[in-house]
Amino acid sequence: MTAIGLARGPSGASWVGRRFYLIMAIVIGAVIVAGFSRTVPDALTTPPGLPLLLHIHGAVFLSWLVLFVAQPALAIRGSLKLHRQLGWVGAALAALMVIMGIAATVFAIHTHIVPPFFPKGVFLAMNLIGVAFFGGLVAAGVAKRREAEWHKRLMLCATILLLGPGLGRLLPMSSFGAVAPLVMFGVQDAILLAGPVADLVMRRKVHPAYYWGVGVVVLSQALTPPLGFSPPVAALVKMIAA
Repeated sequence: MTAIGLARGPSGASWVGRRFYLIMAIVIGAVIVAGFSRTVPDALTTPPGLPLLLHIHGAVFLSWLVLFVAQPALAIRGSLKLHRQLGWVGAALAALMVIMGIAATVFAIHTHIVPPFFPKGVFLAMNLIGVAFFGGLVAAGVAKRREAEWHKRLMLCATILLLGPGLGRLLPMSSFGAVAPLVMFGVQDAILLAGPVADLVMRRKVHPAYYWGVGVVVLSQALTPPLGFSPPVAALVKMIAA
């Protein structure tokens, strides 16, 4: 129930499409792992190390990525029963990710470990909007689990919403100054648009699921700056950081 719906037919557009979503899952997973690999090893080996909360947060998110890659691989192999069974594991993981994403964001602000290139208000708004919209897209994907073409596209867009923390660590964000969040969003959008472009190449039209999925991702980005610099969010940041 994570990355891939079950396209029928062993050849043609369905055959190519299933492999496209596997490739996208691997790319997204690689970007996130590569980004965190630049910071996590030092955090683990430098006393006092990461707190238990962040260990749990990392384990939950890594589990999602593993499942996100495994699901399309299972669909390609024809292991449809296992694919569906693991889908319910994915739904539970998604719910945990929303909870842990909020908890980790609040912890980062409270302990003053927010990356310096993000104003704290922007960091809070971006992460809370991101996990909330991720949860919404996953819920929509679960609801559309019997409609494979909708399901796989919604799950892909949902997981692309998670790219921010990985990209923020992978890109030279400090060198971009005040426009660092916009650069990160631009890279995220470039990956996001691979789906609609693939549709145009393979189907000659963009599936309507992408209008919703891409729209949600772009909306999350558009909402981040005005909310991040708004007085209510500033007050919330002050309360959390105290």
